[in-house]
Amino acid sequence: MKPGPIVVRRAIAALIVALPVLVGAIYSLASGIDPADTWSDSTARAGAPTIVDDSVLVDARRATGEASSQAGLLTGGTKQLVDGVGKITGGTDDISTALTNGKEGTQKLSDGMTQLQAATGQMGQGATKVADGVETAVNQVTGFEAVRGQIVVAIDGYLERIKDAQDPDTVKLREDLGTLRQQATTFTLDDTTKSQLEEMKTGSREIAQQLSEPGQAYHDGIYTATKGAQDLNAGLGKATTDLETALKSVDDLRTGSARIDTMAKNTQAKIGEIQRALPTAQSHTDTDTRTLAPMYAVLIAAGVLFGATIRGSGRIHTKATLLTVVVTLVGLAVTASLLCLMVGFGLGAGQVAGITAITLLLGMISILTGSLMVRIFGGMWGQIAALMTALAQVGIVGWAWNLAATTAIPTGWLLATSLMPLHYATSGLVAFGNSGGSASHIGISLGVMIALCVSGLAGLKLLQPTVGRRKAS
Repeated sequence: MKPGPIVVRRAIAALIVALPVLVGAIYSLASGIDPADTWSDSTARAGAPTIVDDSVLVDARRATGEASSQAGLLTGGTKQLVDGVGKITGGTDDISTALTNGKEGTQKLSDGMTQLQAATGQMGQGATKVADGVETAVNQVTGFEAVRGQIVVAIDGYLERIKDAQDPDTVKLREDLGTLRQQATTFTLDDTTKSQLEEMKTGSREIAQQLSEPGQAYHDGIYTATKGAQDLNAGLGKATTDLETALKSVDDLRTGSARIDTMAKNTQAKIGEIQRALPTAQSHTDTDTRTLAPMYAVLIAAGVLFGATIRGSGRIHTKATLLTVVVTLVGLAVTASLLCLMVGFGLGAGQVAGITAITLLLGMISILTGSLMVRIFGGMWGQIAALMTALAQVGIVGWAWNLAATTAIPTGWLLATSLMPLHYATSGLVAFGNSGGSASHIGISLGVMIALCVSGLAGLKLLQPTVGRRKAS
């Protein structure tokens, strides 16, 4: 067979085998699954279980429980404080905008009133001149009525002296004087016209006085309005300055409340870590609970992993070797179940059966993994690769579960451990071995491990040597 197809088949086989753990890791991250769910309820997280006298931990658990309740109340209060300060901040922003706009408006009003005040002074001067002119004109018009008789008498006397004159110029002058006498005689001012002229004279003078003389209503009103606009502008300026100081205080309050809220949340988280670090103690006389320490489960699963990996890295092509594989699987499963009974507490027949099933699946996966490594990398390098993979699983899973016993696992570690078959075996053992374990962990563990067995067999089938290669070997 050519190298190209072999590489492709090996890549496909590796992808098929890795698919179950990839799906399990994605589901674990998406669901936020915590290994601690295998021994305690997520709403009341407790430390990893162990078998000690419960009386030595009662006071400690009670104190941390009360502290957790108080921290929860404190966190709720600080959240309300942060929300309240946020609303205040939003209100002050609106007030600041309104004051800024008001300050700009009053500045324009003050400027406009100042200009109007100056224009009023100029208008007063012009209005005084107009009033003087109107008064002069009205006086002249009304005064003509008093001297009209004198004008007519003077015209008549002059006409009498030149009535016999014959020269053309004198005749023309006599005609013009006759016309003027007729106009002077017919010119009259009725009472209405005289009244209107007097009103025009009085009104123009009143306008001039209102515009130019202090003490007049319009003149003093303009000056008062101008002074008021200037005072309003100055007052809003001071209010804006005071608001800036208040806003800085509100900003400090917001920063401080956020810091207090963060400290309260951190305190609650630390108390949760303390609660989680306290072991879930069970008395030997308590028959209603089951206990299996997670690190015991890790060590037992690791023993099965190494034993089956060593067996799987050998050749399996005869009935004798197949029989040794079966014996190895059964022996490892029985040994693991006995060890769980020895280090655990309160395990029943159902739990032992579940533990046996988990260890059988882990053994089968490990054997298939060893065989696949040999098929992919060859005899010696395949065995080395299988053992190194097993060591990596023990290191990553062991460290992650050690963290889970006292604190929440970081997302990176959760992803890394979720890619390891040993993690699902450990999760299944701990869930079966503890009364507070989550049934969903058992289902996930069994599902992923069964899928790994199927995918491992499919990978071996895909990498099965051809007849030609067997003859050549």
